[in-house]
Amino acid sequence: MKLNLSKINESRLLLENHSLLVTNTIQSLDDLRIFMKHHVFAVWDFMSLLKTLQHEIVPSGKLWLPTRGTRSDIARMINEIVLCEESDIGKDGAGSLSHFDLYLQAMMEIGADLKPIKDYLSTVTTLGHHERCHFSPSLAMDFVDNTFKTIDDGPHCAAASFCYGRESVIPSMFSKLLKQINISETDAPKFHYYLQRHIEVDGDEHGPMAEHLVNYFCKDDPFLIHEAEQAAIAAIKARIKFFDEIEKEL
Repeated sequence: MKLNLSKINESRLLLENHSLLVTNTIQSLDDLRIFMKHHVFAVWDFMSLLKTLQHEIVPSGKLWLPTRGTRSDIARMINEIVLCEESDIGKDGAGSLSHFDLYLQAMMEIGADLKPIKDYLSTVTTLGHHERCHFSPSLAMDFVDNTFKTIDDGPHCAAASFCYGRESVIPSMFSKLLKQINISETDAPKFHYYLQRHIEVDGDEHGPMAEHLVNYFCKDDPFLIHEAEQAAIAAIKARIKFFDEIEKEL
């Protein structure tokens, strides 16, 4: 028994056709700097979502226990996703780095403001992800809050958010962003590489893997499936709201 994708796809269609992505909103480096200053929070909490799922399948610690059967297949999938997201090949094959670090490099390359995300990360371990510090953009914090609520609701919800709110929508979302921005690869090479890399790996590999994760955690349980569907829709709506707020600032 799988999720009913009809309502999820309704929300997904709204996101993929959001005016921020299709109406030539981001047309200058100043526009891109504003976008990245906020969007970097979604790049960060993506990793928290991913690592939560990895810990559910292959917990880390001093005591290791083997995985068998279907769980071993799922373990391979989540580890492959983490390998890419946490230590991917850099632009032009230059070393390895996480996609988050690649995004920070892209921000530095165009002079985007890193202070909000750096200040936030310097305090998040002590104050918690929900702390709305004066340096953290409230519109980004709303998005982060939804992500961590989903994590708290259980691995089936986290997997649905990861799959349908992230991996499945990113290829189309980033493809449309690339088409409408009036910023060349020469002007922002690392940003272009970041988008192109996600279009490639999420569309061909990570998206299908993420669907297997959802099915694994839902266990054919109608109640878990219903909650997962709601989490997926909530994740997409949170992204739409996030883009609405970024567009207002632009």
